[in-house]
Amino acid sequence: MRKIWVKLALVLMAVGTLAIMLTTFLSMKEMDYHFTMYLDEVRNQQNQKITQMVIQAYEQTGSWDKNSLDKMKAVSSVLGMRFTLFDAQYKQVLSWGGDAENRSMADDIPLELNGREIGYLSIAYHDENSYQSMENHFQLAHTNAMQWTMFALILLVILMSVLLARTLVKPLVQISAAAKKVAKGNLSVRVAEPGGHDEIASLVDTFNNLVHSLQHQEELRKRLTSDIAHELRTPLNTLLAQVEGMIDGIWEASPEHLESTRGEVLRLSRLVRDLDQVIQVESGALRMNREKINLSALAGQVLDAMSAAFTRDHIQIEKELAAAAWVMGDPERLAQVMTNLLNNACKHLEANGKIAVLVKLSGDRVQLHIEDNGAGIPKEDLPYVFDRFYRGDRSRTRERGGSGLGLTVVKGIVDAHGGQIDIESEVGRGTAVSVTLPAIRPLH
Repeated sequence: MRKIWVKLALVLMAVGTLAIMLTTFLSMKEMDYHFTMYLDEVRNQQNQKITQMVIQAYEQTGSWDKNSLDKMKAVSSVLGMRFTLFDAQYKQVLSWGGDAENRSMADDIPLELNGREIGYLSIAYHDENSYQSMENHFQLAHTNAMQWTMFALILLVILMSVLLARTLVKPLVQISAAAKKVAKGNLSVRVAEPGGHDEIASLVDTFNNLVHSLQHQEELRKRLTSDIAHELRTPLNTLLAQVEGMIDGIWEASPEHLESTRGEVLRLSRLVRDLDQVIQVESGALRMNREKINLSALAGQVLDAMSAAFTRDHIQIEKELAAAAWVMGDPERLAQVMTNLLNNACKHLEANGKIAVLVKLSGDRVQLHIEDNGAGIPKEDLPYVFDRFYRGDRSRTRERGGSGLGLTVVKGIVDAHGGQIDIESEVGRGTAVSVTLPAIRPLH
């Protein structure tokens, strides 16, 4: 199986090599074109100067005089050219620069004086001195230089492609190796952060968060097993002892004893009910009977229903309920949310504690705010308060810690209503819970 870094390196090599070859080819073509244009321009300018000398010699004598044209012999020798002069009838008059052999190219230039054609001048170039030869030499040298440069760049691209591919793929290889360890049950493995803020860094961060979440869920699973066993064992052992005591005649089946037994059965029933609701919430099977509800009125009803408990525990209630705060929801489920939140607040209040309940309309949202001045929740526990069976009270006393399912159910109900729940808390100062739901217009 070809490794991904090899595939990536090959792609980078192919793209880089093609780009270099195309750039080199186009550069050579462009350079050849401009150099040829330059040589043509130089040759034309030189031809113009030579023809001007010939025309001036004719103008001095009014004819093609050999003596006046002697300097052309020196010019042809210096420039390595052969000049052949023809009169207007194209008869050869003079020639300079040796024979016509080994001439690679020639220019035939008409000679005019005052608008009258006086002859023709043929300029031929020696092979070793011709512009064509110069162009060929330049093209060869330029081509060799460009080819060596191209090969060097291709080699550099190959090296850089391998290094870049291995660097880019290294975190992926680490993630793959770490994922195999996770699959074998090692949830303590982490991938080193590569640095930067690109997609690979984001992938590494996401993987580490995922493993952290799996590790946390595994811890919760172990705690779940322990908690369920603990929660079921205590009432079952109590029930078993009471029933066996009644059977053996040790424990009288009095109304008080039967009421105690009934309490244990009810606690078991509540635990099973809470577990059932958690399963429904997590599976998305929680049934909702939605209707238009005034959340303020519903909050008032819940507070009235719990007033006896508040009075018994000497809890002071402060409430501020908007006249109309309409939402679309299941009144029974939302009442359950309020009851659970208020019960949680009561559990962590000392004598003469205080709970403030606020319902207000804010734009297109309705907010339910419940705040107490109780013991508060440790900062390290806040991220996990909605996890099932999570209880910040390490002693796990049923009187204070509860079953650890209430807030899990609450969050599931709020999420099912398209809402949001947030908790802020400080140890020794209390806890504030805010539930935000989409508002609707009431029927008139």
